[in-house]
Amino acid sequence: MAPANRRSRLSVTLSDRMARQNSNDKGRRTKPGLRGEARRFSKLPREEIDKIDYKNVTLLQRFITERGKIRSRRVTGLSRRDQSKMARAVKRSRELGLLPYVDATKGLERSGGRGRSRD
Repeated sequence: MAPANRRSRLSVTLSDRMARQNSNDKGRRTKPGLRGEARRFSKLPREEIDKIDYKNVTLLQRFITERGKIRSRRVTGLSRRDQSKMARAVKRSRELGLLPYVDATKGLERSGGRGRSRD
């Protein structure tokens, strides 16, 4: 029973030491990702972000690849909220037929796979 008790005391003392060492920052807590970096902002002006709507097809086409996929947040530069608004608008406009789900011309030109011919 004594060895288990000794281990628990040892772990408490090590965690206490770690807590004391980390308390030297004098209460200043910063976000880990923003040390010296400029804060990101949306690449779209605020007026255009307010216009994100399923009927605004020209704006939505900027966020879709040539193959019809929705571009990622990293590529578009939108905030999380604006990216979800945009994705929702793209899906609604696809449902109504304003935007295509995929590029129809790519399917006809495609010749790939394992090299088998369809004879």
